[in-house]
Amino acid sequence: MIKSVGIDLAGNGEHKVRCLDEKAEPCDGFGFETTPAGLAKLEERVFKDGSNPMVVFEPTGLAWVPVAVYLRARHPDCRLVRTQSRNVAALRKYLRRSSKSDKIDSLTLAKMPFVDAERLNDVFLPPAKIYAIQRLARQRRRLESDMAARKTRIISILDGYLPGVRLAFSTLWAPQAKAFLSSRLNPFAVVQDGEKALDRFLTMARSRHRKDTAESHALYIACQAVAMIYERSLSAGTINDDFFTALEEELGRELRLMDAEEAESQSITQRLKELYQELHPSDNLCTIPGVGEQTAPVFLAVVGDPARFHSQSAFANFNGVVPNSKQSSQTESKGLRMTKAGPAIMKWALYQSGQIGRRCDPQLASLYYREMVHNGKNHKQAMGAVMSHIGARILAVLRENKPYELRDVQGKPITWDEAKKLIQLNYHVPEEIKRDRRRRRTLGDSVNRRLRARREMLEAEYARQPKLLNLLSHLPAISLTETNKEVNKKPNPS
Repeated sequence: MIKSVGIDLAGNGEHKVRCLDEKAEPCDGFGFETTPAGLAKLEERVFKDGSNPMVVFEPTGLAWVPVAVYLRARHPDCRLVRTQSRNVAALRKYLRRSSKSDKIDSLTLAKMPFVDAERLNDVFLPPAKIYAIQRLARQRRRLESDMAARKTRIISILDGYLPGVRLAFSTLWAPQAKAFLSSRLNPFAVVQDGEKALDRFLTMARSRHRKDTAESHALYIACQAVAMIYERSLSAGTINDDFFTALEEELGRELRLMDAEEAESQSITQRLKELYQELHPSDNLCTIPGVGEQTAPVFLAVVGDPARFHSQSAFANFNGVVPNSKQSSQTESKGLRMTKAGPAIMKWALYQSGQIGRRCDPQLASLYYREMVHNGKNHKQAMGAVMSHIGARILAVLRENKPYELRDVQGKPITWDEAKKLIQLNYHVPEEIKRDRRRRRTLGDSVNRRLRARREMLEAEYARQPKLLNLLSHLPAISLTETNKEVNKKPNPS
C-alpha cells in the first residue's frame, strides 16, 4: 500500500511521481501532465487499493495549485503538504550527492515524511475571496516597488545632470514639478525665457494656480548655474539642446508610467477595502496598534483560517519572525538572523505595523526600548521582537474575534493619549544610542570584542585561580585604533 507520494512539478512539461510503501521502498513511478487525462492517471495510480497517502509538493511557481485543488476536491481526507526547497536540496544532497534529475527529486520528496514529517506544512487552499486578497495585495506591493524605483531613477537623473534643480522644489512630485520635468527641463531655454516666464508657467501648473515666487526664483537660480556649467562644455557636443529634449521625453515617460501605476494601485486598494469589509466586518484587526487599512487585508489573507495554527509558536515559525538557533554543548549563539520562512509580504506588513505600533503602544515601546538600550540590539533586531509580538496579537484577535484593548506594561487599560505620554516619558530611546547602533562595525571592532571577552574570561578565572595573573598580564591592551591598523595592514608582497 502506498504511504507517501512525491511529485516533482515541472513549470512546463511532464511532472514526475514516485510512490513509497510503509517501509519507504519505491513501489511505483510515472509521469503525468496537468490535463484531465493526466490528473485522472495520477488519481488512479496513487489511490489504488484503498491507499490514502501523504502527497508532498515542492513549491514550483503556481504549477502545484491545479494539482492540489484537484486532489483536495476528489480526496478531501488526503493530506497534501508543501516543503521548503532548501530542505529538499539538503536531503537530495545526502541521498545522491553527485546526481540531480526529476526522478531523484520526486524520490527525495517522497522520502520527506519519513525523514522530517513534523516540519512539513499542510497545503492551505483558501476560499476564493481570501485568495483574491492575497493576489491583490502582492500586486499592489509590486506596483509600489515599481513606483519607488522610478522615483529613485528620476532623482538620480536630476542630481546627476542638473545639480541643484531638485532641491529648488518643495516637493518633487507636486504638479508644477512634474510639469517642469516633462516640458521645461532645458536650462538654456529657461534662462533665455526669463524668470517671469518660469514663474507664470509654474503658477499655471500648480493646483488652484497658486503663486510661489520663492520656489520660482530658487529654480531659476539653479537653472542659471547649470546653464553656466554646460555653456562652457558645448564644444564637446554631448550635452546640448538635443540632449535635454531627449531627457524631457525620458522623464515624461517615467512620470506617465508612474501616474498609471499609482492609479492602478489606488484601484487595487479600493477593491481590497471592499473585500476586507465583506470578509471581516468587525474590523477587529485595525484595533491593534500599528495595523491599518494597508496591512489589515494582508494579515487577514495570509492567516486565512487561524485554527490551522495549533500554537503561537507555530504561527511565529510560519511567519519567519524567529531568529535562527545555533547551540552546541555549553555554547549558544545569540543575535542570529531571522529565518527565511514565511511569505515576504507578511514580513513587510509586520514590519510596517511594528514601526507604527511601537510609537503608540506602551508594551511594544517597552519591548523595543529594552532590546535597544539594555540588550544592545540594533534597530532591525529590536524590530524582530516587536514583529513577533504583533503577530501574536493578530492571531489572538482573529481566533477570539474580539477587539484589541490597549494596556500599559502592568496590564492596566489606558487611553491612546495616556499611552503616548507614557512612551515619551519612559521608553524614548536616546539619539546617541540609536547612532551607536547604526554605526557600521569594522573588522577591528570584532577583534576588540574577542580580546575583551578573552580578558574578561581570564579575569573571572583569576578570581578563583591567582596563578593566572601572569598569563593575564601578557594579553595585549585593547585599542580600537591600533587594532584597526593591524587588521587593515596589507601583507608584504615579498
